[in-house]
Amino acid sequence: MKDVGGPSRRSSSPLQDLGRFSGYGIAWALATLLLGWGGLALDERLGTGPLLVILGAVLGIVAGFVTLYMRAVVEPATRKGDSPGRREERP
Repeated sequence: MKDVGGPSRRSSSPLQDLGRFSGYGIAWALATLLLGWGGLALDERLGTGPLLVILGAVLGIVAGFVTLYMRAVVEPATRKGDSPGRREERP
């Protein structure tokens, strides 16, 4: 017998969600580390001190956040036909 009044169906399992969200975290960490490392290499080459390391790390954090926002908020909203951050106007 089917459970008609049960919780709504989910499109993915918890294991799929775990893989997807841990992938987001890994991508964020890699962006931060790679851009920070690139800043370190440039700092050593140019002799600019920690300036480019900090700039690279901050840029990596921002790039990771934007990617996370796009994948976690914008893509699901566009699949549903909604626009994120847009509210319906009431007459």
